[in-house]
Amino acid sequence: LTAVTAVGDADACPVELPASAGRSALAGVDASSLELHGAWADQGEAAAQRVPQARRKPAPAPAPVPAPVRLALLDLAMPRDIDAAVHRLPGVRLVDIESLAEASADAPMAADVDAVRAIVADEVAAFGAAQRAAHITPTVVALRAMAAEVVAMEVARLDGRLPELDERQRAEVTQTVRRVVDKLLHAPTVRVKQLASEPGGAGYAEALRELFDLDPQTVASVSRADKNDDSGRAS
Repeated sequence: LTAVTAVGDADACPVELPASAGRSALAGVDASSLELHGAWADQGEAAAQRVPQARRKPAPAPAPVPAPVRLALLDLAMPRDIDAAVHRLPGVRLVDIESLAEASADAPMAADVDAVRAIVADEVAAFGAAQRAAHITPTVVALRAMAAEVVAMEVARLDGRLPELDERQRAEVTQTVRRVVDKLLHAPTVRVKQLASEPGGAGYAEALRELFDLDPQTVASVSRADKNDDSGRAS
């Protein structure tokens, strides 16, 4: 008979027989030992059935590969000009005001926005000043044209009174009179352009026309000439 030895390990067979013991291994074992071995085997099988098998986590699905952008659309109109559903088409990307707002909601761009606003404000102010200054330019040109006409008339009058002047003397007198007129008009015309470029400076052109009694038709003709020159340069 095979000796039966009890083992302290609760998971080991009490008769030191493997769980998969064949008939040859059980030969010569008494009945009580066989009963112990069978009970141990039954308990192990029941315990194995009670232990749930580890659930395998499904492998994550691969991330979809976005289609390459073949057509980019920019819609900044309010209301929108392009249907928002076009972004569902493969290879089409739509950028609108809503998408820009979502993208910039958490972006640290406050400083950049302030800088852009300052640039825009400066450019708008400069554009407005240039437009107001351009509004008075025809009046200034008409004033200088009137001054040149006065110089020409005075030189002609001088020729009649002093016919003995030679060409050199006449040219010197003419140049002197022109320099005097230019110096007298320089500061007022420069200053009136500066004042006209400021907000509320539109009235300076009218004041200049009244002070020097400028012909409105002359001012209008200068304005038309400037517009024709701009049109010619644009074309």
